[in-house]
This record gives sequence, C-alpha cells and structure tokens, in this order.
Amino acid sequence: MISEALSAVGIPHRVTGYCTFWNHTILHRFRDYGDQAEKNLRIFEFRASGDNRDGLAIKAVYDSLLNRTELHKILIVLSDGKPCDMRIKRPGIKTPADYTGEKAVKDTALEVRRARTFGISVLGIFAGNYEDIQAEKRIFGKDFAYIRNISNFSHIVGIYLRRQLEEE
Repeated sequence: MISEALSAVGIPHRVTGYCTFWNHTILHRFRDYGDQAEKNLRIFEFRASGDNRDGLAIKAVYDSLLNRTELHKILIVLSDGKPCDMRIKRPGIKTPADYTGEKAVKDTALEVRRARTFGISVLGIFAGNYEDIQAEKRIFGKDFAYIRNISNFSHIVGIYLRRQLEEE
C-alpha cells in the first residue's frame, strides 16, 4: 500500500527484505528507486525465512541511503521486536556467537541511532507480540508505531511520512 502510494506521487523509494542464511545476511531488493510501479507487486514475493540480524541489515540499508541526493531520507523497518540470529552449529566449522537478547537489541538500537546521526529518519513498525514492545521502544525510541490491526497500517505510516516530509 505504501509503495503504491509513493509510486503514485512520484516519490523514489526502495523496498528491501533481509534474513540470515548460514553465516550470511541476505538483502533482497524487491523494488528499487527508478523502478516502474509494476515492480511494487514483487513485494508479495516476500517469505519469512531464517533468522534476522537487524543491526547489520539496517546498517547496509542506511549506508546505501547516504549516496542518495534527496533531501528527505526515511527508513521504515517492519519489526517483531526480536532481532535474533541463532547460528546452526555445524561440525568442524567455527560458529560465531548467537545474536540474541540484550546483545542484539543494543546492536540494532545503535545502528538506528547511527542512521539518525546521518540525517536519516527511522521509523519502526512493530507488529509483534505485546511482551516484546519494550525491546522495540529501546531500539526505535519515540519513532515507532505499534500496529495492532493491519487495517491501520497505511494510515499510521502515512501520518509519519507526511510529518517527516513537512518538517523542513
């Protein structure tokens, strides 16, 4: 819905998903800035799989935003409030430490703060379980929205985008 609306008014945007596969964080670009609106349908190819190293993915995405020339740079992160990458132990292979709990929350929050120091607005869209909301607050601070009902999604995100675009 949001991608369609941004396409309709000519606002360049990118939609990226991410997951961990073995020892790699994989970014999947569903649509890119210069794509035609028809590419928005690729978003429906998203499949939740693997774990998620949120801090690394957020860093990779905001790094690419730094090269953009647009005045407003906004990163919207859909989150369940659980940055979690549990490594599968394989015989004979050195396995990095798990990325869970406090360590993962702190790392993700750090990357969100770094993005903001570069002038990138970051909004967390929380669609997880209420018991995980404290982690979401620690990661995104005041700029997060708790989506209890999917029918409110576009309205809430629209309000945030409008506010960000009107600030300057």
